[in-house]
Amino acid sequence: MTARLVPHCKVPCTRCPWRKDVEPGEFPTSRYEELRSTSEQRPGAEPGIGAPMFACHKTKEGREKACAGWLATVGHRHLGVRLVVAYGWLPAEVLTPGDGWPALFATYAEMAATQAGEER
Repeated sequence: MTARLVPHCKVPCTRCPWRKDVEPGEFPTSRYEELRSTSEQRPGAEPGIGAPMFACHKTKEGREKACAGWLATVGHRHLGVRLVVAYGWLPAEVLTPGDGWPALFATYAEMAATQAGEER
């Protein structure tokens, strides 16, 4: 069987909502509500195997890549992510921030509360 590497970004982009140095308001509050199912909302309430992954906003629909900031902060709490890491379809090192990365939010709730903006 040929290994299938899960498409993922290697570093957070310059407008990644997981970066603490990104100005809030890039996306409306409703978008963060839609993405809430990608991340644990309270201890023990992890997303299941079928839950979607948080995709990089710069990737095209249908060709999404998992967001590097999301993977490095809360990806390890996503059951599907842990499964693909165990199968070797995603390198385990993506679950921690790389050298020289900007500061990232620690939780989805913190990121969404800080970054959500008004509807445009």
